[in-house]
Amino acid sequence: MCGFPTEVLFLSRQDIDAIITYEDVVAAVESAFRADGNGDMYVPPKEIMDVAPGTANSMFAMPGLLRDIGVAGVKWTGFYPQNPDGLPTLWGLVLLLSHMHNGQLFAILDATTITAMRTSGGHAVVAAKYLAKKDSKTLGILGCGAQGRSGILSFDRHFPLERIIVHDHSRERYDLIVHELGGQLRARLEWAENPEILAIQSDILLCATTSEEPLIKADWIQKGCFVAAMYAFNDIDPGLSASADKWVIGHAGSDRIEILELPVFLGKIDPENVFATLGEIITGKKPGRQDDNERIVFTHMGMGSLDIAVGNHLVKKAREHGLGQVLRLT
Repeated sequence: MCGFPTEVLFLSRQDIDAIITYEDVVAAVESAFRADGNGDMYVPPKEIMDVAPGTANSMFAMPGLLRDIGVAGVKWTGFYPQNPDGLPTLWGLVLLLSHMHNGQLFAILDATTITAMRTSGGHAVVAAKYLAKKDSKTLGILGCGAQGRSGILSFDRHFPLERIIVHDHSRERYDLIVHELGGQLRARLEWAENPEILAIQSDILLCATTSEEPLIKADWIQKGCFVAAMYAFNDIDPGLSASADKWVIGHAGSDRIEILELPVFLGKIDPENVFATLGEIITGKKPGRQDDNERIVFTHMGMGSLDIAVGNHLVKKAREHGLGQVLRLT
């Protein structure tokens, strides 16, 4: 039996919340997509367990490897769209990080905040940097849950927005967002009466709901609009995959399994319409936005490598700030 001492840094949610910023998240996520474009990312399939037959509730493991930084890891998380109000839909219990060169575990992190911030506030923002119009002034948000909130905060920091217009099935949830975030934003928050008004007025449209029915029609998307569809074509018209000037996915392997070959989308989308992966665009292998009139849609269901990139950055930052607890495993 090996007697080599194994010391692991443990970061609680409180530790993570004390140091994480949207700037950290966007930078780390962009570096991960760049690694993918350069062939330095490995993303095995997620191991998904359906925990409640007849619902979308599930728990899954999300492994990944980033060769450029020499780190591998796995996130254990859950997706519970049937949760009642007050309970999160997405949660990340733990993120485990290991050194690629020797396999040694070096960090255990709570991944709840990382998950919330790196989705709408992370990979949607990175995609928009390459695919949205540079002078985008109006952000539309469909859905006022945790992902909608994350998108509002991160897009407001990274784009010179003038308006953020929001629609949700509950006006009360929007009012709560205004109360919580109104004073923190550079852009002004506005209510959109319905999804059609939201779509028509948006330069950037973030769809962040758990709806299993399309709420946005393809012909509502105006020239020049960039659409970030966080739940793929569940809450937005699948026809946009064909009618948009460009359809970009996050990762060829993971999105093939979770979007392109998903039974619910068979006959509704054609994988041949995919223009590029985001990694290909970031590394210059394929062009991003080429014209201010292009309608571009981005779909990605997330992958563990993005959380690993963010987590590794936060481990370094935590050590600089003296945060966390050191656990002795052996």
